[in-house]
Amino acid sequence: MKFLKTKHVITVTVLLLVILVVFVEPSRFILFLGRFHPVILHLPIGALILTFFIEIVGRITNNYPKQVIQYALGFSSFFAVVACILGYFLSFEGGYDTNTLNNHLWLGVISTVLITGLFLWSQSKSKAGSKLFLPFFTLSLIAIAITGHHGSILTHGSDFLTQYAKPPATIKPITHIDSLHMFDDVVFKILDSKCIQCHNPTKRKGELALNSPENILQGGENGKVIVAGDAENSQLYKSIHLPLSDDKHMPPEGKPQLTNNEQWLLTYWINNNADFEHKMVHLPKNDTLNTLLKKYLVFEDLNIKEASLRDVNKVKEAGFTVFKLVPKQPELSVKFENKTISNDALKILEKLKNQIIELDLSHTNLSDDMTSGLNKFKNLKKLHINNTKITDESLKHLQKAKRLETLNVYGTEITNDGLIALLQHIVPKHIYVWQTLVDDTTIASLQSKYDTQIFSGVDKDFVEITNLEAPTFLNDKNLFVDTISIRLVSKIKNVKTYYTTDGTEPDTTSLLYKDKIFLDRPVQLKIKAFKEGWLPSETIEKNFFKIKQEVSKYTLVKQPDDRYPGSDKLFDLKEGSTLFRDGNWIGFSGDNVDTTIDLESVKPIDKISVNCLENVGNWILFPKKLSVYSSLDKDSEFKKIGELNINRQGRYGNGTEIKKYTVNIPNTKTQYLRVVIENFKTLPSWHEGAGTDAWLFVDEILIQ
Repeated sequence: MKFLKTKHVITVTVLLLVILVVFVEPSRFILFLGRFHPVILHLPIGALILTFFIEIVGRITNNYPKQVIQYALGFSSFFAVVACILGYFLSFEGGYDTNTLNNHLWLGVISTVLITGLFLWSQSKSKAGSKLFLPFFTLSLIAIAITGHHGSILTHGSDFLTQYAKPPATIKPITHIDSLHMFDDVVFKILDSKCIQCHNPTKRKGELALNSPENILQGGENGKVIVAGDAENSQLYKSIHLPLSDDKHMPPEGKPQLTNNEQWLLTYWINNNADFEHKMVHLPKNDTLNTLLKKYLVFEDLNIKEASLRDVNKVKEAGFTVFKLVPKQPELSVKFENKTISNDALKILEKLKNQIIELDLSHTNLSDDMTSGLNKFKNLKKLHINNTKITDESLKHLQKAKRLETLNVYGTEITNDGLIALLQHIVPKHIYVWQTLVDDTTIASLQSKYDTQIFSGVDKDFVEITNLEAPTFLNDKNLFVDTISIRLVSKIKNVKTYYTTDGTEPDTTSLLYKDKIFLDRPVQLKIKAFKEGWLPSETIEKNFFKIKQEVSKYTLVKQPDDRYPGSDKLFDLKEGSTLFRDGNWIGFSGDNVDTTIDLESVKPIDKISVNCLENVGNWILFPKKLSVYSSLDKDSEFKKIGELNINRQGRYGNGTEIKKYTVNIPNTKTQYLRVVIENFKTLPSWHEGAGTDAWLFVDEILIQ
C-alpha cells in the first residue's frame, strides 16, 4: 500500500506539471519556476548514484536492502520528473542553441522515464526481472551522464567537459607590445573570461554571441553591439558601465565583473574602429595603453640552468664582464671589454652558451673565422657585433638563433644578400645596418615582407628606437637621519624626468622632477626619463633609509686590512655597490668587526642593521654571527642585548650579493653599544681555498 501511495504521488505530480506545460503560458511565474531547474536536477542524480552503490554492495554482501532501494528510486523518480518539467520552463527564456536544447530536453525525458521504470521495476518479484535490473540501472546512469553533458554544453559551451582532457594549445611567445594582435590577444581574452560563457553559439543570451568577429558584428536581439569608432554609443560599452543593480548591467550581478583596466581596453578598441585585423604596431599608443598591454605579453619559459661560479669566473678572466639581467635568475648579459678578442676567449665564452641572453662583441677585431661558435648560443635575444670585421659569412652562424630579437651589425661588411639569407631563417624585431652595404631599396622590400624594423642611419626612425640615457644621482648617499634632498642630472637637454616613491613603475602621469626630491621618510625611489622622439630611459631605482642616530664617536678593536681601509666607511651613510672594489667597502681578512659606539647621551634604540657583501669566488663570505652589547656608561660592564646567528643556504651564492642583517632590540635605552660582526675566520672545507683566511666585507652599521 505504501508503494501504491508513492506511485500515486508521482502520478499526480506528473499530471499537474503536464497541465502546466500544456495549458500555462510562459509567464514570469513560470520563468521563476524554471530558474529552480539547476537546483532540483542534482537531487535525482545524487540519489540515483547512491542507490546504485547500495545496489552493488547489497548484491556482493547478500544483504540486499530492497525497501531502501525502492524508497530511494521513488525519490529519484519524483524529482527527475520535477527537474524535467522545470527544465522545460527554463527553456522559455531563450538564448540557447535549438539543436542542443532539444537534445538535452529529450534526453532528460528519456532519463526520467528510465528512472521511473527502475522504480516500478524494483517492486517486481520476478526473478528474471531481477537479473535485468542491474543492466537497466547502468543504462539509466549512462543516460543521465549524456543528458548532463548536453546540459553543460548549454551552460558552459561545447568543450566544457573535454577542455582539460586534451593538451593545452601551444601559445606563441609575444614579447613586444607591437606584436600583440589587439583583438585576438587582448579583446578576445577579456570577452572570453567575462562574457562568452553566456554569449556563445550554444547559449545566446539576448540572441548575442561574442565568440568571433562575425558574431560580434552580427549583434543580438537589440541590434548592433558595437559602433566602430564610437564607444559611448555602443551597446557593449553601455552594458558594462551601467550600475551593478541595473538588470541590463553586464556581466550580471554575481558573475565576475570587468576590471577598470579591462573596461578601458575595450573602450580603446571600439574607439579605434573595433579593429579585428591588425597588430598593435598599426594602432596609436600612449603610456596608459603600454602599461596595460604588458599583462598580455607571453614569454617563453626557457628553463635555463644556473651557470656555475667556476665557469663565470673563467669567462671574466678571459676579458668579459658578466651581469645578471635579473637578480637571482640565470639569464646573463655579457660584454667583451677590450678591442682584441681571441678564438680562445670565444671558446671559453661557450661555457655560458645557455645562460647568455645579451652578448656584446662590438668594436673588436671579430672576424668571420671567429664566429662559428655563435650558432651554439641559441637563447640569444640581443647581439651586438657592430664595428667589427665580419661579412655575410658570419650571419650564416646565426640562422639557428630563433629567439634573437635585436641584431646590431652597423659598421660592418654586411650586404643585401647576407641580410636576405638571414631573414629566410630568423626574423629579429630590430636590425641595425647603418654604414653597411645594405641599400634602402632592399630594406624597404624586406620590411614589407617580414615583421621586422631595419634601421640604416641616424634618422627619425633610428632615434625612435633609441632609449634615453637614464638620469644619474648627484649624491651617492641613500641613508639619512632627518631629511635628505636628492638631485638628478641628465646628459641630454630638455628631458622630462618622472618618479615614484611607492615602488610602482614611473610614467608620464607620475610625479615630475623639477630641481630636487625632498624625502623625510624611507622610500623606494624609481626614476625614468622621457623625451619626444625617443624611447624612455631604463628605470633606475634606489632605496632610501631613515636612521635614528648618526655616529661620530666610535673605536675598533682591529682596523680593516690595508687593501680595503677606511673604518669611517662604517658610519658615512653611503652604501656600497656590488663592486666590492668601489671604495665604499672595508675588508677584514680572518678578523671580526668589533666596534664600540658612543651615542654621546642615553637614547632609545630599536634595532641595529649591518650591510655585508659576499662573493664566494673571491673568498668573501657573509658573517657567521652578529652580536650587540649595551652599557649606560663606559665604566660599566657591557651586557648582551641581542644576537643573530646567520645560517648559510647552500655553499655557493649567486655571484656578488649584498644583504642587510638586523638585530631587533626594541625599546632599548643606552649610550654605549658594542657591535661584533663575526668572521668565519678561515674558509670552510667545501671551499676551494679551505683553510685560508676568509674575508668579511662591511660598509655600514645602521642604528635605527
